[in-house]
Amino acid sequence: MKDKALRRHQEFKAKIKSQKNYNSCIPDLPESERQELENNIEKLKKVCISSHLEEKEQNYSKKPLQVRKHDISMREQLN
Repeated sequence: MKDKALRRHQEFKAKIKSQKNYNSCIPDLPESERQELENNIEKLKKVCISSHLEEKEQNYSKKPLQVRKHDISMREQLN
């Protein structure tokens, strides 16, 4: 019972942290990119989620959002 409650608590904390990361990502974008990505919600999510994953993988190197957006666009074009 204790394990189940602990797991639920950890999942809840992870969900709140991901929402904060996503919400803080949107204002960080320049106005032109924000307008461009508002129409494409999936791409906006990819930019914000990829920023969170990259930060987790590589805390020592931080890429600007423009570079991450460009990387995602290039990956999509290659696929």
